[in-house]
Amino acid sequence: MKTIGIVGGVAWPSTITYYKTINELVAKKLGGSGLHSAKLVLAQTDFAEVEQWQQEGRWDKVGELLSGEARKLKAAGADFFLLACNTVHTAGDQIENSVDLPMIHIVDATARKVIDGGFKTVGLLGSRYTMTGTYFVGRLKQRYDLQVLVAENDHQGIIHNALYTELAKGIFLPETRENFKTAINSLIHRGAEVIILACTEFGILVHAEDSSVPIIDTSIAHAEAAVDMAFVEGFNNRNSND
Repeated sequence: MKTIGIVGGVAWPSTITYYKTINELVAKKLGGSGLHSAKLVLAQTDFAEVEQWQQEGRWDKVGELLSGEARKLKAAGADFFLLACNTVHTAGDQIENSVDLPMIHIVDATARKVIDGGFKTVGLLGSRYTMTGTYFVGRLKQRYDLQVLVAENDHQGIIHNALYTELAKGIFLPETRENFKTAINSLIHRGAEVIILACTEFGILVHAEDSSVPIIDTSIAHAEAAVDMAFVEGFNNRNSND
C-alpha cells in the first residue's frame, strides 16, 4: 500500500470526511480483522489565509501556499497527494508544476464517476469561484465532453455564502439544506441528469434523498480515487494523469 498525502484544512470539516472515508475504504479493501487503516500523512493549512488570497484573486499566492504544504507531504513520505478542496484546484496547474509528487485532480476523479454512470449533462453546485471559473467546468467540457449547468442568480449567491459563513465553520443548518434542495431542483428542471457537489463540505449537508437524480460528492469520489491509487501495482511515483 502506498502512502496517501492530503493537503487539508481548506476547510477543516471536509478534511474529516477524507480521513474517515479513506480509512474506511482501506479497512474494507483489506478485510481480515477490520483493523486495517490507510498509510496517510496530512498537512493542514490555515483556511483564513487561503480565503484572503482567493478574495483578492491572488491564485498565485494560493498556489505558493499549498505547494509548500504538498512539499511537506513528500518530505513525510507521501507517494502522491490530494488537495482536499475543489476551489483551490483553480491553482492546480501551478501546484502540480511546483511539486515533484503526483497529484490526483478532483475533477478527474469526479468525471470518472459521471462517465461510469452514463451521464452527459451535469448540474454543478460549488463556490462562486468554482461555478464561474474554468478549472472545473472547462475541464469537464474539454476533457470529458460533458454538458455542465451551474446554479444561477440567487441560488448561486446563497450556495456561495452558505459555504463561507456556515459550512467551512462546521455549521450545518436545516434551512440551509432546504436552500440547497431548491437549487438542486432548479438544476434538474433545467436538464441535469446528475448533481455534482463540487465543494468538499457540501456532502456533509446534502444527502442522496435531497435529489431526484443521483448525487456525486466530489470528496468521496476523490477519496475513492486515492485508495485505488494506493493499491496500484507497479506505481512508480509518476503523475496520476499520465
